[in-house]
Amino acid sequence: MTRLLGIDVGGTYTKWVVVDGDAVAGSGTVPTPPGPEETVRLVASLAEDAGSIGIGLPGHVDRESGTALFVPNPPGDWDGYPVGARLRALAGVPVAVVNDARAFALAELELGAARGLADVLFAVLGTGVGGAVALRGAVLVGPRDNLGEIGHVTVDPWGPACCCGNRGCVETFAAGPGIVRAFGSGTAAQVAEAARAGDGRAARAFERAGWALGVGLGDAAAFFGVGSAVVGGGVSGALDLMRLALDAELARRRPMTGDITVLPAVLGPMAGAIGAALYGRRSG
Repeated sequence: MTRLLGIDVGGTYTKWVVVDGDAVAGSGTVPTPPGPEETVRLVASLAEDAGSIGIGLPGHVDRESGTALFVPNPPGDWDGYPVGARLRALAGVPVAVVNDARAFALAELELGAARGLADVLFAVLGTGVGGAVALRGAVLVGPRDNLGEIGHVTVDPWGPACCCGNRGCVETFAAGPGIVRAFGSGTAAQVAEAARAGDGRAARAFERAGWALGVGLGDAAAFFGVGSAVVGGGVSGALDLMRLALDAELARRRPMTGDITVLPAVLGPMAGAIGAALYGRRSG
């Protein structure tokens, strides 16, 4: 059985998995190197015995050429960097370069919470909010691997500035930094701890996050006609704190969208790397 290497590059940490069949045979997390060249060299060093490599990036990519187009969060200048060509030259195996949210979606669709479902929305809550859409069992891509960016649906045109150039995106409310900004200090995990301890300001930060996520998922459901959604990412551990506001917003949309079932992701923090490995297998 061919072993597959999957990589999920983040702004702070990079996760890797080795997939053998449908099982994870190894995994790890390392600090993200200071630039794209250092990152691809790290990935190549992990590729021993791998039959293919899939690498997920937090931004837009050209899948055909394997080029990073708009990848703002990891250290260094990624825009225009030929990730696929450099990795193929260093590792000598087929390489797939994909968006990290689409990689997450493929993993949860084939092996996780959405297994057996054909039409699903996906949201990944972390430093940003990624999104994806699957229709008829296939994750949609788009020309820049950018189809399904639920995190950049506008929920408040006069809201906080977003990295995408817009204002008031879902991401500015429902990602970790937006939750911390609403509370005033700490980390998203610390704000969640405060909310569970009865802090009203912390609870309101998560209520606002749930409302914004509900707007984004509701708009996407109206557009795509989808009745299921999977929510994952590091901040989704506090999904319970968002549920009332999220469900209320989706219920308000019910005459248009029908019922929308929101499921927690089940593959954990390595889902993006697993999905990247699955895409790598398709490139071989």
